[in-house]
Amino acid sequence: MWFFLDPSNKIIDVSPDWDSQAGTLGGALVARRGIVGRSLWDFVNGAETRSYLKAVFFWGRQSGRGLSLPYRCDAPNLRRECRMDIAPDSEGGLEVRHHLLAETPVAGQKLSGTDAPGQQCSQCLRWEGPDGWRDLMIATPPQATFVTYVICPDCRRAANRALGRDSNGAGGLGD
Repeated sequence: MWFFLDPSNKIIDVSPDWDSQAGTLGGALVARRGIVGRSLWDFVNGAETRSYLKAVFFWGRQSGRGLSLPYRCDAPNLRRECRMDIAPDSEGGLEVRHHLLAETPVAGQKLSGTDAPGQQCSQCLRWEGPDGWRDLMIATPPQATFVTYVICPDCRRAANRALGRDSNGAGGLGD
C-alpha cells in the first residue's frame, strides 16, 4: 500500500489496492476519492505526530535519501507490526509505502475510564502511565477517555537512528 505526496504534502496518488485496504483502516473516510487532492495533515492526529512526520519528511527531501520507520497499526484484538518506507523523488515529492510485517491475535485489556492513560505513542501505540510507557491492547477503549497522540522516547530514538543522528537526538528529533 502506498501514496505519493507533492512537495506541499498533498496526496496526489494512492496504490491500486488502496480502497480494498481502506475497509480495515476506516472505510469510506479514507477511500481514494476522499483523500486524493487533500493534505496529508487532514488525516494525522496530534500536533506532536504531525511535527514528527514533518521532520522525517523534511530530512528525506533535504538528504535525498530514503528511510524506513517501524510503527503499529492495530485493529481490535489484532496487533499489527508495520514499516513505513519513505523515498524522495527529484521534484520534492515523496513516495510513502506501508508494509504489514506481522499480525498477531491478542485478547485486549479493558480499562475503566479512570484507569486509562491519556497519552499514546502514535508510532508504537504504547500508553504513558505513572510507571512509564506500557503496551496495552485495548479491545474497547473507554468512551470518555481523551487521547493525546505523542511520540515516545523509544520511537524518537529509533527515528534518530534511521536519520543517522546520535542517541541524544543532536540534530535530530530530540527527546
